Amino acid sequence: MNQKLDGIRPRFSHWVTALAPSVFSSVMATGIIGLGLVLSGLIALGQVFSLLAFVMFLGLLGVLTLRAVRHPAAMLLDILNPAVGFGFFTVVAAANVLALVLAVLNMPGAALTAMIFGALLWVVGTYAIPAGLVLHERPEPALTLANGSWFLWVVATQSVAGGLAHHTYLGSWTPMLSLGIWLLGCSLYLLTATLVTVRMIRYPNRAETLSPTYWIFMGATAIGVLTGSQLLGLANSGEIPQWLQASIAFTTLALLSIGLWFIPLLIIFGIWRHVMHRHPVSYETGLWAIVFPLGMLSTACLSLGSIPDFTALFALGQILIWIAVAAWAGTTALWVARMKQPA
Repeated sequence: MNQKLDGIRPRFSHWVTALAPSVFSSVMATGIIGLGLVLSGLIALGQVFSLLAFVMFLGLLGVLTLRAVRHPAAMLLDILNPAVGFGFFTVVAAANVLALVLAVLNMPGAALTAMIFGALLWVVGTYAIPAGLVLHERPEPALTLANGSWFLWVVATQSVAGGLAHHTYLGSWTPMLSLGIWLLGCSLYLLTATLVTVRMIRYPNRAETLSPTYWIFMGATAIGVLTGSQLLGLANSGEIPQWLQASIAFTTLALLSIGLWFIPLLIIFGIWRHVMHRHPVSYETGLWAIVFPLGMLSTACLSLGSIPDFTALFALGQILIWIAVAAWAGTTALWVARMKQPA
């Protein structure tokens, strides 16, 4: 027993030291699949995924706190690093995805707590991380390190909007605040997409750098569709002015179209990386950036498809949720295989 502990302790210590800022993407993926399964009628299986996401969130939050205490300098370097700093927004998105799951499972108190926690972190991060990106001196332009993880800023913003849309009982101001943050997220998507696309066209792309995080190109639109469907529900119920309904519907469909268009292109990127350049398929945190967009797209279609004018999307969501579950299972299998390897 002592020998096993002696082997586990250094591995755990190394994990804490080198913890990826985007590690909470595993919680995002697991939670949104749980929500999608519930919306598709598979309540028991959805509850299993939701409970797993809750346990994962608490565990990773404890590890992240431990890292902040033991290695504050390393945390600061990550925050100021354009290549990984936006990964901290996964904490925000994970908290708000968990809030949505808890709300659907009729746990309003826990959902509100998670939503407030995520919203407060977003307020801090949405200014601190971009400010560090612009003001911190570095030997090379920040744009050279832009990648798909930058879209996590958009995902976190849209998750806050979605969380507020579920808590309209807090006051009459909540629906309009949710709408405003959703529109902010749409604007940030245009800004981020421009910067990341310029980086991809202006600087060389290598198999090592063209990581799965680029799937968040699509995931950021999918969470906008999910929040848009919630806002359409609020417009239908009169909590948002009726004259805004057409604009919300147009923007939501535009986001859905963009997200669906990206899927073949992202598959081409994967073929270029793993087939043409023979980059090995092994576990990396970025793989959750494939699982989450797939789960979010399926959940968004299920949610939007529950609105009478968009019922055809519900069937698409029921198909996509199983693709997301398969991607989750494959990523988990790769992670287990990595854990079995000697340190």
